[in-house]
Amino acid sequence: MHSNALDYDRIVLGLHLSKGLAPGGRFDEWRRPPVRGVFLDIDGTSLSHHHEPTPAFVAACRAVQDRGAQLSFATGRPPGGLGVLRERTGSQGADVVHNGALVLQDGVAVGGWAMPADAAARVAQWCLGHGAYAEFAVDADFLVTDRREVARPAWGDIAGGPDGEIADVDLAAAETFKITVYCFEPEHAPAVLALGAELGLHVDPSTAPVFPGVNILNLTAPGISKGAGVEWAARRAGISARELLVVGDSGNDISMFAVAGTAVAMGQASAEIRAAAHLVTEPFDDDGSALALHALNDSIPELVPAAAEECA
Repeated sequence: MHSNALDYDRIVLGLHLSKGLAPGGRFDEWRRPPVRGVFLDIDGTSLSHHHEPTPAFVAACRAVQDRGAQLSFATGRPPGGLGVLRERTGSQGADVVHNGALVLQDGVAVGGWAMPADAAARVAQWCLGHGAYAEFAVDADFLVTDRREVARPAWGDIAGGPDGEIADVDLAAAETFKITVYCFEPEHAPAVLALGAELGLHVDPSTAPVFPGVNILNLTAPGISKGAGVEWAARRAGISARELLVVGDSGNDISMFAVAGTAVAMGQASAEIRAAAHLVTEPFDDDGSALALHALNDSIPELVPAAAEECA
């Protein structure tokens, strides 16, 4: 009896996948909950090599908002990396930046979690001593270990130009929200992972289309991740984690997949990322994010959130 009921659930849920979605590794856990909030990763999900979102993506974002969902972005980028997406999509939700270390509402910080100053100083010392390129989100500034040419795509396409170099700043007198180490030298990755573990920092891997094949490691305060930031921002807006739809493609998206009621991996994501999601959409080049939003749009109740609460 129980087996038949489970098979029936899979058939009913599977009907939804005719719209272009495929089962992810956690498909059996998905119960197609209502969606009131949407958080989208940026690099590889909302934007790729181009600076502008595709027309299909913009139309899908506006459609889910017209239906009544709150649209937000969750990214490892600094606040300056949100502008074009918020402008084109008209998003009004709180955004999660610096891999969960900072939450913004209309560009203003409403929540932030800095790492211990001594840990930030240790990472800076290690990077400078080993010639590793890293970016530091310190207070409102974007600082770098050096200005090497290979890192330039991050400045123009993702973060904007550096405000200075980390060697010139006293980290003991500042708040460091995130450190991103670009492992242009592959041997740096295991060393950074070990250092992060020694210092008790949260370390998430990620990728960026402008740096194909480069292992990027994001270090934040203990317990701070995209998932933690997304959950905090949603709760602040009165939305439960079960009512969240999230879409992403990289290792730093797994934490938000773990908290959301509906987690969608992009088609170009690795097997590990697809295994952590409920559903898998098409790759970025086939407008996979737009496809997922349109396919799941009917999971969004056509109710103003306040009215829904009154009826509950």
